[in-house]
Amino acid sequence: MPKTPKKPTSKPKTPYTITKGHKRGLLAQSGKATLENIVALQQHGLKANGKAFNTTKKYDESVAAGRRWLEDDLEEDVDQIAPDAAEFQSEPDGESSFKFDDPAYKRAFDAIPNVHSPEMVSLYLVYKIYGQGRKIGTADTIHAAFKHMWKMSDGDKYRGKWNFNATTAAWEGNPVDSAKVQDTMVAIKNKCGKDGGDRKHSLAMSEEFMSQMFAWSEEQCPASKYAEKSTTVEEQNLKTKHLAFKCFASTSWIIWSRCFELIKLQRKHLTFGLEDSKAFNTPYFELQLTNRKGWQKRVNRSQKEADLRSGKFKICAQPDLPACDSFKWMTRWVKYLEEDIYRRPLDPQDYIFPATGANGIVQTGEHISHDDVQKWITEFASGAGLPRANGTFSTHCFRRGGAQYRFMFAPVGRRWTLRQVRWWGGWAEGEHRDTLIKYLLDELNTYEDDYSGMLLPTQPDTDKTFLGEASSTAPATTENITMLHQSLSADIRALSNGFDKLLHILPVRSGAYYNMPINNSMPISVQTQALPVPGAFGWVQPHIPIPQPSLASHPHHPPISNSSNVPHSVIFTHKGTHKGRPLPDSGLIVPDVPVTLPSGMKSKRSESWIIIVRHWEEGDATHGLTTPLKDWPKEWLTGANKPLAMKHTHRRIVATEFIDQYKRDKKAFLAAYPEANQGASALLKAINKARLARGDLVTRK
Repeated sequence: MPKTPKKPTSKPKTPYTITKGHKRGLLAQSGKATLENIVALQQHGLKANGKAFNTTKKYDESVAAGRRWLEDDLEEDVDQIAPDAAEFQSEPDGESSFKFDDPAYKRAFDAIPNVHSPEMVSLYLVYKIYGQGRKIGTADTIHAAFKHMWKMSDGDKYRGKWNFNATTAAWEGNPVDSAKVQDTMVAIKNKCGKDGGDRKHSLAMSEEFMSQMFAWSEEQCPASKYAEKSTTVEEQNLKTKHLAFKCFASTSWIIWSRCFELIKLQRKHLTFGLEDSKAFNTPYFELQLTNRKGWQKRVNRSQKEADLRSGKFKICAQPDLPACDSFKWMTRWVKYLEEDIYRRPLDPQDYIFPATGANGIVQTGEHISHDDVQKWITEFASGAGLPRANGTFSTHCFRRGGAQYRFMFAPVGRRWTLRQVRWWGGWAEGEHRDTLIKYLLDELNTYEDDYSGMLLPTQPDTDKTFLGEASSTAPATTENITMLHQSLSADIRALSNGFDKLLHILPVRSGAYYNMPINNSMPISVQTQALPVPGAFGWVQPHIPIPQPSLASHPHHPPISNSSNVPHSVIFTHKGTHKGRPLPDSGLIVPDVPVTLPSGMKSKRSESWIIIVRHWEEGDATHGLTTPLKDWPKEWLTGANKPLAMKHTHRRIVATEFIDQYKRDKKAFLAAYPEANQGASALLKAINKARLARGDLVTRK
């Protein structure tokens, strides 16, 4: 049997290449390393890992756009600068400090700068901001992109202040750090601030604003609807939008996430059903943000191992922050996704916030877009009436609001340290402090220097303690108690005036009694008493009766007395009417059918006739029908209440048809009137047709 040839002990040599993702390194196995290979590897590593991929890509695009402008567009655009750039144009004598006759200016944006580089960067900035009307963000990007490009060119030669080295007869430093570019950036920032007028930065979504938005959402789509099955596409779309927004907003506010980080959240990034044994077995779920900005600076081997957990959050219930309770809303949203949207358990790759088409169909495999999230924020903020005088609510508002709350506005003793804030927000230890200053310290300084409420009765003393904490914990003064007493007295007077107005709306007669039957054979006599209510100078006796059952076991009609101890009352009887009965000119209602259920949904049309029978015999206090329709006297259907007469007649026809004609036989009634399943209107037409055939209904000629 021939032997199997042995495998070679060493792999064949290959030419040098850089292969991404090799398990032993980026150098292919080419025998021995050379200085050229290592230098190339160094350049590759610095470019690949020095900045985030998206940042590097944006910088490259900005530099490429500048080079295109310099090479192709400059000659056409030099004479087309907008009038807004007048302050950067030449002096009135027509002489300009820069001459375009030197061809070297075309190479000003090369990797190796020349004498014209600062001037051309300055002109490019002026062109973009003044000529094209771009915002300050464009100038910042151009400034950072060119500075980074020259910083990485030729070692450290092009770093630091731009200057001419007489010894080497060459320019050194970074052209972006020249006086020309710095002066231009100062002018641009002043210009953008002047033209912008009021500040239009992203406002912080405070805890109070969150509560207002969630309250508005509850009015539009009550939480009780989420557990009910949707019957229409429109209904499901409404529930999906409101529940998804509550989950997204509360989660973004709690973990201070950016929009692009949270929209990419998938089921595999969530772990439910966890408990913390060190915190009395508190239930929580773990959320991991794998797309967090700045991960290159945050996670590296030179830091502690604990830093490797950055981006992971243990989320537990926040009962004191109901509008920011991510534990509640995330749990409910995932359950809703599985039961109502996907109709299956979520796969690890399923997005938690999937994209939804115009027809309400979920686009599997696609996450919601940044623009859709912004539309949510705009709609909910506008619906809740949030003030936006000094800015707008962008997708960054939750991150700002959550950070400021934990650092400044949380209750005393529950605020976080700056170190905790930095970790939770994903800011690196060595990251520039401007970001934290913008998020926290600027807002704190603005708050402490805000004296807009000096005319108000009380103001926190922000000059002496952090956020005026001393004012919150100080004992009440005599002035505080006096103000509290005045406020309560004003409320009591308003309540008393409200009772007086109610008395004019509900006029009643004195010396009467209720006759309210418990059953057909045992009516009872009902007397009324009045309860005292607060008045302007003490407690007074109102004229509004409250029924009290008498101990009589048979119909009893006591004589009318003019004594002052006889309470005011109203007569009600089981059958017929009584002359002299007061006419309620307001407060009467015949509820429409279908009715609105406590869940916020409408009742089924097939059940409308059952509801009509109940309204006829029992009433419906929940919907304002305190007296059964069969007990309404004729006087109640005249005068101001005459418009109710038609509806009352329709209800009587349907109810008496079932009670008297079919003797409460439900099967026989539905067999005779299958139209009952279509609703009250169709049933009424069918009953009138049958009454006409029986001779019970006479048509007008």
